[in-house]
Amino acid sequence: MPEIQTPDAELLARIISRVATTDKRVSQMQHDGQTIWIKKQERLSLRMRLQKGDARAAFLAERDALHLLRKAGVPVPVIVAEGEDYFATADCGPSLKWLLLDYDGASISHLDAYAAAGKQLALMHKQQLSHGRPSVKDICWKDGRITFLDFERFHEKRNTPKGHMQDLVILVFSAYAVTGRDCPEVEALIKGYRAHDPADVWQAAIIWCNRMRWVDYLTKPVQWRRAGKANDFKAIPLTIRAFTGR
Repeated sequence: MPEIQTPDAELLARIISRVATTDKRVSQMQHDGQTIWIKKQERLSLRMRLQKGDARAAFLAERDALHLLRKAGVPVPVIVAEGEDYFATADCGPSLKWLLLDYDGASISHLDAYAAAGKQLALMHKQQLSHGRPSVKDICWKDGRITFLDFERFHEKRNTPKGHMQDLVILVFSAYAVTGRDCPEVEALIKGYRAHDPADVWQAAIIWCNRMRWVDYLTKPVQWRRAGKANDFKAIPLTIRAFTGR
């Protein structure tokens, strides 16, 4: 079934109605056999605004990034409708995180998806563009195609070699936070990136991870928590070892 590119009157009316009636920041609906995702500008209390920052700025950054990156050929969702405080996109398939945890298909599809994610991130960097916060929960796989989501942290100031390096480390870290161990999927992700590394980004990540080794030592007591707890902290030594070999 072809992707929806522009909404018909019925779909647009349903999207506007959903935006007006739901309190959810992200919701989904079905239309002619396709899933449409609707994302609204987050409404924050004063306390949460102080913690999370300007929700309006984050919303605009993501929406504008989707337009800019799509024009640049980066695999991002198709915006089917947008308004002052919302945008709606076509479904892009299951996330890499879901593939790893819940998908019951052939494992080879996992490896293809993870390798493609690494490759596409490297190709994005080759265009001097950084994602900002790539994560396996925000990268989707459908019909042999990777799609990047969640660009609230996209900003021109991150479109630098340092921003590329941070993207790479964050993505590998996010995978380890899910797996909690070395596995073929993470290896495929790394190989996919390194095969298309645009400008020694991998080497820059090695240097940075060596400098940040103290974080591993500092967080050891938290890493020793029982299984299922402190997964982000437990991903720190795995990430450092992936880049430095020790």
